[in-house]
Amino acid sequence: MHKLYSIFLLVLFSTFISYGQAVIDIPLSGSDGSLTIPLAVGLDPSATTGIDPGLGESDLPPFPPVGAFEIRFDLQPYAGAALSTYKDYRNAPSIPYTGQKEHLLWWQTSAPSLAIDIVYNLPGGAAMTLRDQIGGTFLNLGPFSGSGTATIPGTYTAIFAKCLLIMDYTSVPVELTSFTGQVVADGVLLNWNTATEINNQGFEIERRAEGNWAKVGYVAGHGTTTEPKSYSFLDENISSGTYNYRLKQLDFDGSYSYSFEIEVEVNLTPDNFNLFQNYPNPFNPNTTIQFQVPNATDVTIKIHDMLGQEVRTLINEQITAGVHKVNWDGLNDAGVQMSSGTYIYRMTAGDFVQAREMILLK
Repeated sequence: MHKLYSIFLLVLFSTFISYGQAVIDIPLSGSDGSLTIPLAVGLDPSATTGIDPGLGESDLPPFPPVGAFEIRFDLQPYAGAALSTYKDYRNAPSIPYTGQKEHLLWWQTSAPSLAIDIVYNLPGGAAMTLRDQIGGTFLNLGPFSGSGTATIPGTYTAIFAKCLLIMDYTSVPVELTSFTGQVVADGVLLNWNTATEINNQGFEIERRAEGNWAKVGYVAGHGTTTEPKSYSFLDENISSGTYNYRLKQLDFDGSYSYSFEIEVEVNLTPDNFNLFQNYPNPFNPNTTIQFQVPNATDVTIKIHDMLGQEVRTLINEQITAGVHKVNWDGLNDAGVQMSSGTYIYRMTAGDFVQAREMILLK
Protein backbone atom coordinates (compact mmCIF):
# COMPACT_ATOMS: atom_id res chain seq x y z
CA MET A 1 0.00 0.00 0.00
CA HIS A 2 2.84 2.40 0.79
CA LYS A 3 4.42 1.84 -2.62
CA LEU A 4 1.13 2.38 -4.44
CA TYR A 5 0.50 5.58 -2.53
CA SER A 6 4.03 6.81 -3.28
CA ILE A 7 3.44 6.40 -7.01
CA PHE A 8 0.15 8.28 -6.74
CA LEU A 9 1.89 11.10 -4.89
CA LEU A 10 4.61 11.47 -7.50
CA VAL A 11 2.09 11.64 -10.33
CA LEU A 12 0.05 14.21 -8.41
CA PHE A 13 3.07 16.37 -7.65
CA SER A 14 4.27 16.31 -11.26
CA THR A 15 0.92 17.85 -12.16
CA PHE A 16 1.45 20.68 -9.70
CA ILE A 17 4.79 21.83 -11.05
CA SER A 18 3.41 22.31 -14.55
CA TYR A 19 1.61 25.45 -13.29
CA GLY A 20 3.02 28.91 -12.74
CA GLN A 21 5.65 29.70 -10.14
CA ALA A 22 5.32 32.19 -7.32
CA VAL A 23 7.62 35.21 -7.25
CA ILE A 24 9.17 33.83 -4.05
CA ASP A 25 9.28 30.02 -4.11
CA ILE A 26 10.96 28.19 -1.20
CA PRO A 27 11.24 24.40 -1.44
CA LEU A 28 10.72 22.24 1.65
CA SER A 29 10.12 18.56 2.29
CA GLY A 30 8.68 16.47 5.11
CA SER A 31 9.49 12.89 6.08
CA ASP A 32 8.93 10.48 8.98
CA GLY A 33 11.46 8.05 7.47
CA SER A 34 8.93 6.13 5.37
CA LEU A 35 8.32 8.66 2.57
CA THR A 36 9.54 12.12 1.58
CA ILE A 37 6.89 14.59 0.43
CA PRO A 38 7.88 17.81 -1.45
CA LEU A 39 6.38 21.01 -0.04
CA ALA A 40 6.76 24.70 -0.82
CA VAL A 41 5.92 28.07 0.66
CA GLY A 42 6.45 31.56 -0.67
CA LEU A 43 5.01 34.90 -1.70
CA ASP A 44 3.23 36.26 -4.75
CA PRO A 45 1.12 39.40 -5.36
CA SER A 46 -1.67 37.21 -6.81
CA ALA A 47 -1.78 34.70 -3.93
CA THR A 48 -4.73 34.34 -1.57
CA THR A 49 -5.32 32.42 1.66
CA GLY A 50 -7.21 29.77 -0.33
CA ILE A 51 -6.28 27.53 -3.25
CA ASP A 52 -4.48 29.34 -6.10
CA PRO A 53 -4.41 26.96 -9.11
CA GLY A 54 -2.42 29.45 -11.18
CA LEU A 55 0.47 29.11 -8.71
CA GLY A 56 0.35 25.32 -8.61
CA GLU A 57 -1.77 24.96 -5.47
CA SER A 58 -4.41 22.25 -5.61
CA ASP A 59 -6.90 20.97 -3.06
CA LEU A 60 -5.74 17.49 -2.08
CA PRO A 61 -7.91 14.42 -1.50
CA PRO A 62 -8.41 13.08 2.06
CA PHE A 63 -5.47 11.57 3.92
CA PRO A 64 -4.51 8.02 2.97
CA PRO A 65 -5.45 5.18 5.36
CA VAL A 66 -3.77 5.05 8.76
CA GLY A 67 -0.29 3.61 8.42
CA ALA A 68 0.78 5.80 5.47
CA PHE A 69 2.77 8.99 6.06
CA GLU A 70 1.24 12.26 4.90
CA ILE A 71 2.09 15.92 5.43
CA ARG A 72 0.53 19.00 3.85
CA PHE A 73 -0.68 22.54 4.57
CA ASP A 74 -4.13 23.09 6.07
CA LEU A 75 -5.72 26.24 4.58
CA GLN A 76 -8.94 26.25 6.66
CA PRO A 77 -7.79 25.31 10.15
CA TYR A 78 -10.62 26.67 12.26
CA ALA A 79 -14.01 26.15 10.58
CA GLY A 80 -15.64 24.20 7.77
CA ALA A 81 -14.17 21.51 5.57
CA ALA A 82 -10.42 21.90 5.40
CA LEU A 83 -8.63 22.71 2.16
CA SER A 84 -5.12 21.27 1.97
CA THR A 85 -2.21 21.63 -0.42
CA TYR A 86 1.49 20.77 -0.77
CA LYS A 87 2.23 24.36 -1.87
CA ASP A 88 1.08 27.28 0.23
CA TYR A 89 1.87 30.72 -1.21
CA ARG A 90 0.74 33.89 0.55
CA ASN A 91 0.01 37.37 -0.69
CA ALA A 92 2.65 40.07 -0.70
CA PRO A 93 1.22 43.42 -1.88
CA SER A 94 4.63 44.40 -3.21
CA ILE A 95 7.94 42.70 -3.80
CA PRO A 96 10.44 42.90 -2.09
CA TYR A 97 8.49 42.10 1.06
CA THR A 98 9.49 42.28 4.70
CA GLY A 99 7.20 40.64 7.20
CA GLN A 100 5.89 37.38 8.62
CA LYS A 101 3.55 34.74 7.20
CA GLU A 102 2.07 31.72 9.02
CA HIS A 103 1.41 28.31 7.42
CA LEU A 104 -0.35 25.46 9.21
CA LEU A 105 1.32 22.06 8.76
CA TRP A 106 -0.92 19.01 9.05
CA TRP A 107 0.40 15.44 9.20
CA GLN A 108 -0.13 11.75 9.83
CA THR A 109 2.85 9.54 10.69
CA SER A 110 3.20 5.99 9.44
CA ALA A 111 3.58 4.70 13.02
CA PRO A 112 2.93 6.24 16.46
CA SER A 113 5.42 8.67 18.00
CA LEU A 114 7.62 9.08 14.90
CA ALA A 115 9.60 12.29 14.51
CA ILE A 116 9.09 14.36 11.33
CA ASP A 117 12.05 15.95 9.54
CA ILE A 118 11.41 19.23 7.71
CA VAL A 119 14.25 19.82 5.24
CA TYR A 120 14.62 23.48 4.28
CA ASN A 121 16.72 25.61 1.95
CA LEU A 122 16.00 29.26 2.73
CA PRO A 123 17.16 32.35 0.84
CA GLY A 124 19.40 34.80 2.62
CA GLY A 125 17.40 37.05 4.92
CA ALA A 126 14.60 34.49 5.43
CA ALA A 127 14.04 32.56 8.66
CA MET A 128 11.70 29.70 9.62
CA THR A 129 10.19 28.80 12.99
CA LEU A 130 8.09 25.75 13.95
CA ARG A 131 5.67 26.39 16.80
CA ASP A 132 2.50 24.90 18.27
CA GLN A 133 -0.80 26.77 17.94
CA ILE A 134 -0.89 27.88 21.57
CA GLY A 135 2.11 30.17 21.73
CA GLY A 136 4.97 27.70 21.79
CA THR A 137 4.16 25.86 25.00
CA PHE A 138 4.82 22.37 23.60
CA LEU A 139 6.78 23.12 20.43
CA ASN A 140 9.05 26.05 19.66
CA LEU A 141 11.85 25.28 17.21
CA GLY A 142 14.07 27.84 15.50
CA PRO A 143 14.45 30.31 14.01
CA PHE A 144 16.25 28.40 11.24
CA SER A 145 18.14 29.96 8.32
CA GLY A 146 20.19 28.72 5.39
CA SER A 147 19.91 24.99 4.68
CA GLY A 148 19.30 22.16 7.09
CA THR A 149 16.78 19.90 8.80
CA ALA A 150 14.33 20.82 11.56
CA THR A 151 12.98 17.83 13.50
CA ILE A 152 9.54 17.81 15.08
CA PRO A 153 10.01 15.28 17.91
CA GLY A 154 7.95 12.12 18.24
CA THR A 155 6.80 13.22 21.70
CA TYR A 156 4.93 16.05 19.94
CA THR A 157 3.60 14.13 16.91
CA ALA A 158 2.24 11.42 19.24
CA ILE A 159 -0.19 14.00 20.64
CA PHE A 160 -0.56 16.73 18.01
CA ALA A 161 -1.23 16.51 14.26
CA LYS A 162 -0.55 20.16 13.41
CA CYS A 163 1.89 22.98 14.01
CA LEU A 164 2.59 26.45 12.66
CA LEU A 165 5.40 26.99 10.16
CA ILE A 166 6.24 30.68 10.45
CA MET A 167 8.28 32.41 7.75
CA ASP A 168 10.04 35.75 8.31
CA TYR A 169 11.08 37.55 5.12
CA THR A 170 13.54 40.32 4.42
CA SER A 171 14.89 41.41 1.04
CA VAL A 172 18.26 40.05 -0.15
CA PRO A 173 20.08 40.50 -3.50
CA VAL A 174 20.82 38.02 -6.25
CA GLU A 175 24.06 36.14 -5.61
CA LEU A 176 25.96 35.69 -8.90
CA THR A 177 28.54 32.89 -8.70
CA SER A 178 29.93 32.85 -12.25
CA PHE A 179 29.71 34.67 -15.59
CA THR A 180 31.61 33.40 -18.66
CA GLY A 181 31.58 33.75 -22.44
CA GLN A 182 32.86 31.56 -25.23
CA VAL A 183 32.91 31.72 -29.02
CA VAL A 184 30.75 29.05 -30.67
CA ALA A 185 29.78 28.43 -34.27
CA ASP A 186 26.71 30.69 -34.07
CA GLY A 187 28.25 33.57 -32.09
CA VAL A 188 29.14 34.21 -28.44
CA LEU A 189 27.54 31.94 -25.83
CA LEU A 190 27.22 33.56 -22.39
CA ASN A 191 26.66 31.42 -19.29
CA TRP A 192 26.06 32.53 -15.72
CA ASN A 193 24.96 30.95 -12.45
CA THR A 194 23.31 32.18 -9.28
CA ALA A 195 23.41 30.62 -5.82
CA THR A 196 20.26 32.31 -4.50
CA GLU A 197 17.81 34.89 -5.84
CA ILE A 198 15.19 37.14 -4.35
CA ASN A 199 13.01 39.64 -6.18
CA ASN A 200 14.83 38.81 -9.42
CA GLN A 201 12.76 39.85 -12.44
CA GLY A 202 15.54 39.03 -14.89
CA PHE A 203 18.77 39.99 -16.62
CA GLU A 204 19.41 42.42 -19.45
CA ILE A 205 22.51 41.40 -21.43
CA GLU A 206 24.65 44.36 -22.44
CA ARG A 207 27.52 44.36 -24.95
CA ARG A 208 30.17 47.02 -25.47
CA ALA A 209 31.92 47.57 -28.77
CA GLU A 210 33.86 50.72 -29.63
CA GLY A 211 33.16 52.21 -26.20
CA ASN A 212 29.36 52.08 -26.16
CA TRP A 213 27.16 49.75 -24.10
CA ALA A 214 24.02 48.42 -25.76
CA LYS A 215 21.31 45.98 -24.69
CA VAL A 216 21.42 42.85 -26.86
CA GLY A 217 18.99 40.54 -25.03
CA TYR A 218 16.96 39.67 -21.96
CA VAL A 219 16.59 36.48 -19.89
CA ALA A 220 13.85 36.14 -17.26
CA GLY A 221 14.89 35.37 -13.68
CA HIS A 222 13.39 32.96 -11.15
CA GLY A 223 11.94 35.52 -8.73
CA THR A 224 13.11 34.25 -5.38
CA THR A 225 14.68 30.84 -4.99
CA THR A 226 17.26 29.15 -2.77
CA GLU A 227 18.16 26.66 -5.52
CA PRO A 228 21.22 27.29 -7.72
CA LYS A 229 20.10 28.42 -11.20
CA SER A 230 21.89 28.39 -14.54
CA TYR A 231 21.32 30.83 -17.41
CA SER A 232 22.60 31.20 -20.95
CA PHE A 233 22.26 33.61 -23.85
CA LEU A 234 23.55 33.32 -27.43
CA ASP A 235 24.64 36.60 -29.02
CA GLU A 236 24.35 35.93 -32.74
CA ASN A 237 24.53 39.47 -34.12
CA ILE A 238 28.31 39.85 -34.14
CA SER A 239 31.29 39.94 -36.44
CA SER A 240 34.98 39.41 -35.71
CA GLY A 241 36.33 41.71 -33.01
CA THR A 242 36.74 42.23 -29.25
CA TYR A 243 33.60 42.56 -27.12
CA ASN A 244 32.83 43.20 -23.47
CA TYR A 245 29.68 41.87 -21.80
CA ARG A 246 27.91 42.60 -18.52
CA LEU A 247 24.60 41.67 -16.89
CA LYS A 248 22.08 44.21 -15.67
CA GLN A 249 20.07 42.42 -12.97
CA LEU A 250 16.56 43.87 -12.61
CA ASP A 251 14.39 43.68 -9.48
CA PHE A 252 10.59 43.69 -9.56
CA ASP A 253 10.61 47.06 -7.80
CA GLY A 254 12.60 48.65 -10.64
CA SER A 255 16.00 48.70 -8.95
CA TYR A 256 18.99 47.14 -10.69
CA SER A 257 22.67 46.31 -10.36
CA TYR A 258 25.48 45.38 -12.75
CA SER A 259 27.69 42.31 -12.80
CA PHE A 260 31.41 42.35 -13.40
CA GLU A 261 32.49 42.62 -17.06
CA ILE A 262 33.98 39.87 -19.22
CA GLU A 263 35.89 40.21 -22.49
CA VAL A 264 35.52 37.88 -25.46
CA GLU A 265 37.76 37.85 -28.54
CA VAL A 266 35.77 36.82 -31.63
CA ASN A 267 37.28 35.49 -34.84
CA LEU A 268 34.55 34.11 -37.05
CA THR A 269 36.80 33.19 -39.96
CA PRO A 270 37.34 29.42 -39.76
CA ASP A 271 40.64 27.87 -40.78
CA ASN A 272 39.20 24.75 -42.43
CA PHE A 273 36.15 23.27 -44.14
CA ASN A 274 33.63 21.43 -42.01
CA LEU A 275 30.12 20.03 -42.24
CA PHE A 276 28.44 19.79 -38.83
CA GLN A 277 25.82 17.37 -37.58
CA ASN A 278 22.32 18.65 -38.24
CA TYR A 279 20.12 19.72 -35.33
CA PRO A 280 17.70 18.61 -34.14
CA ASN A 281 18.31 15.01 -35.11
CA PRO A 282 16.02 13.09 -35.39
CA PHE A 283 13.71 15.86 -36.60
CA ASN A 284 10.16 16.63 -37.73
CA PRO A 285 9.52 18.59 -39.84
CA ASN A 286 12.56 20.93 -39.98
CA THR A 287 16.26 20.65 -39.27
CA THR A 288 19.28 22.94 -39.57
CA ILE A 289 22.54 22.03 -41.30
CA GLN A 290 25.56 24.12 -40.35
CA PHE A 291 28.84 24.30 -42.28
CA GLN A 292 31.95 26.44 -42.52
CA VAL A 293 34.39 27.50 -45.24
CA PRO A 294 37.75 29.30 -44.68
CA ASN A 295 37.51 31.31 -47.90
CA ALA A 296 35.00 32.22 -50.58
CA THR A 297 34.30 29.14 -52.65
CA ASP A 298 31.61 27.30 -54.61
CA VAL A 299 29.61 25.04 -52.30
CA THR A 300 26.94 22.43 -52.96
CA ILE A 301 24.93 20.65 -50.29
CA LYS A 302 22.64 17.89 -51.48
CA ILE A 303 20.40 15.37 -49.74
CA HIS A 304 20.19 11.72 -50.88
CA ASP A 305 18.09 8.79 -49.72
CA MET A 306 19.70 5.53 -48.64
CA LEU A 307 19.55 4.23 -52.23
CA GLY A 308 21.76 7.10 -53.35
CA GLN A 309 18.99 8.93 -55.21
CA GLU A 310 19.17 12.72 -55.03
CA VAL A 311 16.29 14.19 -53.03
CA ARG A 312 17.03 17.90 -52.66
CA THR A 313 19.68 20.49 -53.52
CA LEU A 314 19.93 22.91 -50.63
CA ILE A 315 22.88 25.01 -51.80
CA ASN A 316 24.65 25.36 -55.14
CA GLU A 317 26.41 28.73 -55.16
CA GLN A 318 29.49 30.65 -54.08
CA ILE A 319 29.67 31.08 -50.31
CA THR A 320 31.73 33.68 -48.43
CA ALA A 321 34.22 32.68 -45.73
CA GLY A 322 32.65 31.96 -42.38
CA VAL A 323 30.09 29.79 -40.65
CA HIS A 324 26.75 29.33 -42.38
CA LYS A 325 23.58 27.32 -41.95
CA VAL A 326 20.74 26.12 -44.12
CA ASN A 327 17.34 24.62 -43.27
CA TRP A 328 15.71 21.50 -44.70
CA ASP A 329 11.95 21.20 -44.34
CA GLY A 330 11.69 17.53 -45.36
CA LEU A 331 10.54 18.33 -48.92
CA ASN A 332 12.19 17.13 -52.13
CA ASP A 333 12.98 19.38 -55.10
CA ALA A 334 9.41 18.89 -56.37
CA GLY A 335 7.93 20.10 -53.08
CA VAL A 336 6.74 16.66 -52.00
CA GLN A 337 7.07 15.68 -48.35
CA MET A 338 9.55 12.85 -47.87
CA SER A 339 8.74 9.79 -45.80
CA SER A 340 10.32 8.85 -42.48
CA GLY A 341 13.77 7.35 -42.71
CA THR A 342 17.52 7.97 -42.81
CA TYR A 343 18.95 10.44 -45.31
CA ILE A 344 22.46 11.47 -46.30
CA TYR A 345 23.47 15.11 -46.70
CA ARG A 346 26.69 15.78 -48.58
CA MET A 347 28.78 18.93 -48.87
CA THR A 348 31.21 19.53 -51.75
CA ALA A 349 33.57 22.54 -51.87
CA GLY A 350 36.43 22.11 -54.34
CA ASP A 351 38.37 19.05 -53.21
CA PHE A 352 36.53 18.94 -49.86
CA VAL A 353 33.75 16.35 -49.62
CA GLN A 354 31.97 15.37 -46.41
CA ALA A 355 28.72 13.53 -45.71
CA ARG A 356 26.61 12.86 -42.64
CA GLU A 357 23.41 10.97 -41.81
CA MET A 358 20.18 12.41 -40.45
CA ILE A 359 16.83 10.90 -39.50
CA LEU A 360 13.40 12.22 -40.46
CA LEU A 361 10.65 11.02 -38.11
CA LYS A 362 6.89 11.51 -38.46
